[in-house]
Amino acid sequence: MLELLTYPPVLRGFVVLMLSGITFPITGVYLLRMNLLPLRFMLMHGALLGGAIALAFQINPFWTTMAVNLILVWFMIRAARGLKADAGFISIFIMVAAIGLAFVFISLFDVQAKDTMGLLWGSIFTIDNKLAVGFAAIALLIVGFHFFRYRQLKAVFFDPVIAHSSGVNEKAIYNVVVLLTALTVAVAMKIIGALLIDAVIILPALIATLHAKSFKGVVAWASIWGGLFAFAGFFVSYWARIPASSAIALIATFVFIGIYFGKKIKK
Repeated sequence: MLELLTYPPVLRGFVVLMLSGITFPITGVYLLRMNLLPLRFMLMHGALLGGAIALAFQINPFWTTMAVNLILVWFMIRAARGLKADAGFISIFIMVAAIGLAFVFISLFDVQAKDTMGLLWGSIFTIDNKLAVGFAAIALLIVGFHFFRYRQLKAVFFDPVIAHSSGVNEKAIYNVVVLLTALTVAVAMKIIGALLIDAVIILPALIATLHAKSFKGVVAWASIWGGLFAFAGFFVSYWARIPASSAIALIATFVFIGIYFGKKIKK
């Protein structure tokens, strides 16, 4: 089975999947701590909109998806501040508008159904060298931000008001977290698809919260679980002849169920 890694497309896909599995769950922890779970639905629909635009005009969907999500995030932040409304409510509005606009492009430009479905699944074997470098850069950005802003993040997650009174620019931290999440969702869609993004971003973070006792522990375990799911999912997908995204989602689900009911039994 290891002979697969001698093929460049397979090796690139494996390396990118491992990088994503280890680093992307960090943003999942942020989403859980800041109660921003509705945000990823907006970004998933934004990714579909970006993909639909790319298919309509026959351009690279990776960069189009990233640009659309960044625009949506910028609009959400501006609207939430201007209207003094919860960002979650604004994200729901944007989510509905994005998916509606996506189907407009699909309809007007006669985008094939099979191409549209391709947006929902993704593929780790279609990543070229340039995209692999882009994945690595975003992974390093996530890790670098976490380590260099760890104290500020911990303070904001504990209490934004206290963090602000202590001199932490909680708005800037919030904006960067949302930006990193937008980038993460955009690139995760390329490898695992829009429908199973949570398998890479949210599930490892959620599982870590079941047994880790501190913020540092949750982040560490989320990365460990994410890496393990990516590694196991890659080889299980080959063995079972199923998409890597499905294998990762199923493995993570079984682990979550096992840990959850294990804790219930102990109680």
